[in-house]
Amino acid sequence: MGMTRIVLDTDAANLEKALNYDELDMSTEGGIFRQIREVMNQPFVQCVVQACPRSCNKVTDSLAAHGASVVRSGSEVFMNQVPEFVTNLVSGDLPRATG
Repeated sequence: MGMTRIVLDTDAANLEKALNYDELDMSTEGGIFRQIREVMNQPFVQCVVQACPRSCNKVTDSLAAHGASVVRSGSEVFMNQVPEFVTNLVSGDLPRATG
């Protein structure tokens, strides 16, 4: 898809820690953390994982809620178009014409 730099926002501080450092590699989930870091480092020039509380990011919160709601019914992929509920959330961030 041509992406070389990604930012992964998570509301789970422990996940951020697990994907940025090897401190949790000896935990029960350590194997999966190592695998995720390996996958993140292969195709991307830069991959940043950062913690961001849901209360501070409406788009992330809405996408997570939407993803959780479609787990039972299958998955959705938004390849070419941003979902309308996301467009509505970010429309307040668009530059306004001054006159």
